[in-house]
Amino acid sequence: MFLASDGLTFWQELQIAFGEIGVIPAILLLLGTVFIIIEIFQPGFGFFGISGIILVIVGMAIRLYRSDRGNPVLQFFVMLLCVIFAVGIAFIVMIHSMRKGRLSKTAFVQSSTAVPEGITKGTEDFTSLVGKAGIAATVLRPGGNALIAGKLYSVVAQAGLIEKDKEIEVVSVEGAKIVVKELENKKSV
Repeated sequence: MFLASDGLTFWQELQIAFGEIGVIPAILLLLGTVFIIIEIFQPGFGFFGISGIILVIVGMAIRLYRSDRGNPVLQFFVMLLCVIFAVGIAFIVMIHSMRKGRLSKTAFVQSSTAVPEGITKGTEDFTSLVGKAGIAATVLRPGGNALIAGKLYSVVAQAGLIEKDKEIEVVSVEGAKIVVKELENKKSV
């Protein structure tokens, strides 16, 4: 077995480090480890990660300050190794859960948006305008504005230029793009 100073083995130093830890250092170490694990599962601004690291270091410092047996330096590394081991296990669980898709079903990971599906405003449906007539409110080169059914729309001319105040007709709608053509003036003979 690996012998530390004072003839103590690694396992004896581990027993001393955690056997005589006290309430406050134990709470700080445990809370710090939990905060680090939360940061792994819910990455963000870093509050939990930074707070966790600080709590672990303060917990170990208090424990080592009160140490009266064994090697404090070795006990520091023993406690650090235990924290790293716990965080490593949590990291492996997170990676495994992500691969299996289980993590996305927990409250830790938010996979949806604040806007409900199917109710988003998104792109307005302009298909009802197809076949309706209107007037070019601006010169369409090919884009511009037209007044259709008493409402102003951003439109695109199907071909060429359409002068202002000419009559137009909606020929198609492609998403938010309203395509218009100039109406031919029919002259009676």
